[in-house]
Amino acid sequence: MMAQILLLCTADPKVTRGVEGVAAEAGLAVHAATAGDPPAPPAAVVVDLDGPGAADVLAALRARFPEALIAGHLGYPDRERWLAAERAGCDLVANRGALAAALRTRLAAGPSRGRRHPVMAAADVAGRLGVVHRDPGGPPGGGDASGTTGPFALYHVGNGVFACADRCPHAGAVLSEGEMEGAVVTCPRHGSQFDVRTGERLRGPADDGIATFPVLEEGGQIYLLVAHDS
Repeated sequence: MMAQILLLCTADPKVTRGVEGVAAEAGLAVHAATAGDPPAPPAAVVVDLDGPGAADVLAALRARFPEALIAGHLGYPDRERWLAAERAGCDLVANRGALAAALRTRLAAGPSRGRRHPVMAAADVAGRLGVVHRDPGGPPGGGDASGTTGPFALYHVGNGVFACADRCPHAGAVLSEGEMEGAVVTCPRHGSQFDVRTGERLRGPADDGIATFPVLEEGGQIYLLVAHDS
């Protein structure tokens, strides 16, 4: 039986040495991208985010290996580049010296519930209630015909943050433009009502509820968790 593969898309010697050790511990066979296509879809990929054309490389890897754990390394801390890499499909981003340890921890944790898509800083939610963020497109990997989650909105209700579809299933109105009362949003077009915590339809004319998405707060950032089904 062929061992699962870790694809190396980096030539950084420090990163390579550390990752090879982690791969051996996890029972993964290392395959260098410079050696051609891997013999099977990789379980994990390590990519140099400082390399030439890194954004295009990352996008291509994410599209080609949607189920793989993709880990990227940076030469120095840069929050904007870090978040941009996560938005582009990196499951894990770390500085080059910390990548091996972070990868070891992530592999040991097993499959995640979904891919993390950064939405906003947690500090920007404080003191605000109701809708706190709108995304008219959505990250890749949902069930929408476009290959994304579709439009979604983030709501701060009580002590929690909740994400749900931002399109009314009745006639397609933008739900987050409607009035909020507690956890209930009213469609601004025809008056359908939904609980943003659960997606439950509370009043028609809509016949169905709305999709909800798991949310994670970590390191001062709020993430949407998107299923690995792209």
